[in-house]
Amino acid sequence: MSFSTEDVLDALELAAEKPSFPCLEKLFDRFNARVPFESASKILRNAEVSDPNEKPRVPDVFWRDFLDSGTGGTCFARVAAFDALLTGLGFSTRRALGRVETDFDHAALFVEVGGREWIADVGFPLPGLVPGSGGEVETEIAALSAAETDRGVGVRFVSGVPDGPRRLEIFRDTVSEEDFLALWRKTFRPDSRFLTAVSLMRRDGPRMIKFARGEVRVDDLHSRTRIPLLAERARRLSEVFGIDADVLARAFSLAGDPEPEIRDARITAYLSVDADPGKAFAAIATPDGYRRLMEGVADVAGEGWKLRFSPPGAAESGFEEEVTPDAGARSLEIRRSYAEGREVRLAFRVEERDGATYLVREAILSGAREDLLKNDYARGRLAGTLAVDLLAWSRFL
Repeated sequence: MSFSTEDVLDALELAAEKPSFPCLEKLFDRFNARVPFESASKILRNAEVSDPNEKPRVPDVFWRDFLDSGTGGTCFARVAAFDALLTGLGFSTRRALGRVETDFDHAALFVEVGGREWIADVGFPLPGLVPGSGGEVETEIAALSAAETDRGVGVRFVSGVPDGPRRLEIFRDTVSEEDFLALWRKTFRPDSRFLTAVSLMRRDGPRMIKFARGEVRVDDLHSRTRIPLLAERARRLSEVFGIDADVLARAFSLAGDPEPEIRDARITAYLSVDADPGKAFAAIATPDGYRRLMEGVADVAGEGWKLRFSPPGAAESGFEEEVTPDAGARSLEIRRSYAEGREVRLAFRVEERDGATYLVREAILSGAREDLLKNDYARGRLAGTLAVDLLAWSRFL
């Protein structure tokens, strides 16, 4: 090992400590917060290094690049780098493989501390350490449930924004250095998702910040905010993720920089309920059902799907809504109009993911609203308002 653990700890703003569970937890959390999960460095490495055997960004390369330009890496690179840091600090570790979509497409670490093994999955990454024997884990971002399987430990998300893989498995057996490197080299196949698109992710306290296909997503326990970046993406992403803008620009030049599919920001709140999806939507799928939902917050007038809402006792104030139901999509698309001519688009939906039913409330904002990348108070206030509507809906189920 030629990288300096002292320099890495300084960059992570941590002090060296004797191995312990609190120390491991701090290292795990700070690694996921400061060292981004990102494909830009992999894209550049693949283009700059022709020898397949030398393409993996081994820990010395990984940590040098992190200190120089703020890059991180993807699954195997992150696991190897975190493993090298832990062993350099005296922790007992072993690498293992796993499955997200196919066997051996994933890797993680088992770390023994205090007579107990923990899974430190910085490769996915999971939002918290998981007991090696399984158990329930609560984090600010999502709750996890882990249980032993025939091959190791299966982990599933039981809360959080219902997007992406909701289950993965960490195999019990230790993987040799030779096999680990062989599988790592295979991730440099030309059609790999991490070589064909720039994607970024890091943890920011109780939020996960992600970038893909021209937009930033901010996820917390109950909501997602989608913010399109319409110009100067490399510079803006450098500010958000701490990666050198030139690294990002060069990666975009190789992998492409597609425009976002949306032009206006949107905030979406989610609520998991124990209800059949069809029955959940049926509760608001008629004019009478929707009126009953909204009567909890306003006086409602009008006929059918064209309604007027006003504060109690102030009929001259308020707004009008025109609702378009879509039974097939289990959604209500809403166009809300205010007297001054302003319009807001909203929606209620029911979604089903991994056998769970989610009530969804969404607001489409005006413009890209890049200010929400920094103004967490405004983002949280808007998401909280949407969440209140979902709680009202859930009382009818």
